[in-house]
Amino acid sequence: MIEIIKKNEEFQMIFEKGHSMNGKYLVAYFLTNQFGYNRFGFCVGKKIGIAVRRNRMKRLLREAVRTLDYSGKAGWDIVLVARFGMIRASLQNIILDIHHIFTKTGIIN
Repeated sequence: MIEIIKKNEEFQMIFEKGHSMNGKYLVAYFLTNQFGYNRFGFCVGKKIGIAVRRNRMKRLLREAVRTLDYSGKAGWDIVLVARFGMIRASLQNIILDIHHIFTKTGIIN
């Protein structure tokens, strides 16, 4: 089970103080936390489309994060922001994009 970031203040702090990395389908923001585990937040802007489409993108992001194996660093707050190109991406492509970003940042070994 993954821990979810829900408070707006936490999202704003990650956006302002964290570092970002771009992928093909998403942008990831990272900030260390005081917990011993990773927490995730998911953002899909209104430019993506109607609510049904945005909710589907969030479900895909949650599923992609859930399927990854985290054998690397713990103690990160991570916000994944969907880009417009994610609309036509498959779950496997999204998983590969997240894996690539997490490998570059050292979250996954």
